[in-house]
Amino acid sequence: MFWQKGFQASGMRDIQHALDMRPGSIYARFKSKDVLFQTVVEQYNECNRRKLVEVANAVSPINALREFIITPLTGSEDKRYARQCLLVKTIPELDLLGINCQQVVMEGITTSRECFILVIESAIDKNELPANTPVSNAADWLMNQFIGLRAYASINDDDMGIKFMVDKLFIDLTSAWPETQALSE
Repeated sequence: MFWQKGFQASGMRDIQHALDMRPGSIYARFKSKDVLFQTVVEQYNECNRRKLVEVANAVSPINALREFIITPLTGSEDKRYARQCLLVKTIPELDLLGINCQQVVMEGITTSRECFILVIESAIDKNELPANTPVSNAADWLMNQFIGLRAYASINDDDMGIKFMVDKLFIDLTSAWPETQALSE
């Protein structure tokens, strides 16, 4: 529900229908919409972390990362909402969330970045990326690309165009990196 509509747009009737629970049961179990949202995001974060650790441990981290990125971007029309990461979808609402909800969303983003570091380090160790790949910068760049692709795919019907963008991401990721922090300095 939160993934499809966002936190603010998900009303209690929507939540009741999605969970097939009565309001009293929802409040007895979760205490509030905020706590339910936190629980959903925590589970999403853990699932995402596990998947990215599997990517890092794969025989080919680069191929596994490509699969991790492309699979949700080209799903069926009835799962279009899943093209956009729950964390990415929540970013515009961050200031409207309670502090605990904000923290769990930011923890998920931080964990995703840390997992991208693991993937990049593993790809370097397995000679899929150049040894001089700047791990931290590459993780930040990958996070940026991941967020952008998830947003782009949520408004785009052209699966071939999305796959083209993913291919470009991997061409860039596996290419040489600038020698300095910023070329404009």
